[in-house]
Amino acid sequence: HSRFKMISKRFLGRAVVFWLVWCRTLPGVFAVADERSENFVSLGDTSLANGDYQNAIDAYNQGLDLLDQSSTLITAISLYTNLGTAYSSAEQPKNSILSYKAAMLTYQNNIEAIDDPDTKDDCDAIAAQASFFLGMEYQDAGEYQKAADTYSFAATLDPYHWAALSNLGSVLQDHLNALDEALIVYNKAIEVLTQREVEPTDAPTKPEIAIGELQYRVGLCLTKNPGRKCAMTNNPEKEVSCQELATNAFSLAVKLNPDHHLAKHMLATMTADASMVRADNQYVKDLFDTYAESFEHSLVDELGYDGFMRLRLIFDRAFDGKPPNFPLVIDAGCGTGLVGEQFRNVSTKLIGVDLSATIIDEANKRRPGLYDETVVGDITEVFRAKAPVSLIVAADSYIYFGDLEPLFQSMEDGLGHNGVVAFTLENVDKESEAL
Repeated sequence: HSRFKMISKRFLGRAVVFWLVWCRTLPGVFAVADERSENFVSLGDTSLANGDYQNAIDAYNQGLDLLDQSSTLITAISLYTNLGTAYSSAEQPKNSILSYKAAMLTYQNNIEAIDDPDTKDDCDAIAAQASFFLGMEYQDAGEYQKAADTYSFAATLDPYHWAALSNLGSVLQDHLNALDEALIVYNKAIEVLTQREVEPTDAPTKPEIAIGELQYRVGLCLTKNPGRKCAMTNNPEKEVSCQELATNAFSLAVKLNPDHHLAKHMLATMTADASMVRADNQYVKDLFDTYAESFEHSLVDELGYDGFMRLRLIFDRAFDGKPPNFPLVIDAGCGTGLVGEQFRNVSTKLIGVDLSATIIDEANKRRPGLYDETVVGDITEVFRAKAPVSLIVAADSYIYFGDLEPLFQSMEDGLGHNGVVAFTLENVDKESEAL
């Protein structure tokens, strides 16, 4: 799995609404605007800034009711766009989508009548932001093709809208399986953030962090399909190693952001770093914090994973179909509770352990009451702290360990007399095993 949620859904956050306020203060923008509508724009902006969403909604709607032929296009699309943001802030996504769509429709129906180049540029910029916000709403709603379309339109209106490009890439990669297209837009976003001719739209405070995240995503795209062929844009006829390009991307990500644990893990994996005896705890935590909500759907529904059921079948076979009851059971790397659910009926007390508090919350939400206790922490420490443990179960948790000796020692320390361990590992091909 890849990680981009922080950027993919909230590159700019709803604070970007104040960009529209800034845009409206440009000299001459409202030279012929209807003064009453513009007053309601200001009233709505003030309420929105103070977190008074209902008054903001009321103000923007009153401003829209007063629009007439004397109102500028900028006033109209600003009202609709900020109304959409007010609805979104008030957690009314359906109304938010309708407002952003109204902003886009108003723009498309009237932009051709604008002759002044500066005014047209201002309208394009606001419409791009409306389209960007609409894309975020669609993405939150799981309408990924619509999200991709609106992000793409935002980037068309504003080629320096790095966040629209980045979010477009994340949707293409994570939800539409369009890796080649994702690579193109990630590289465009990187170009926008690294060029010096034009200030990127809403440039990040720390561009190196954003660029590092984009490089990490590039690396993930390149490693997704081992059989793919790669080439450099300046020499498309010459084939180069995708693995080398991916390694370079992960290396750049780490160089730009030394705290990027996901990129550090991938770089160590790509270079077969012998010093990495296990996946970094922060890497695992970040990974599952990010994908907690969609983890089970991706694993079971999309990938057809059934390791948790197979583990229970083998477990029963080991006891000739009649397993005993175990006083204290630890589900190591419990995730959303898929394994714990399989072993609940042989557990007097069942403890779920995971590095990610977010995914434990997801387990409690999906399977309330499954665990008698949950612990956020390192399983090797919990084994010892909860001794004597009668049964440890782990499905695809131990794959994050390279050197298994410390793990097995912690299990030995934690298990009581006649304690049992049931876990899965992964098969690998001979070439991978040789590494």
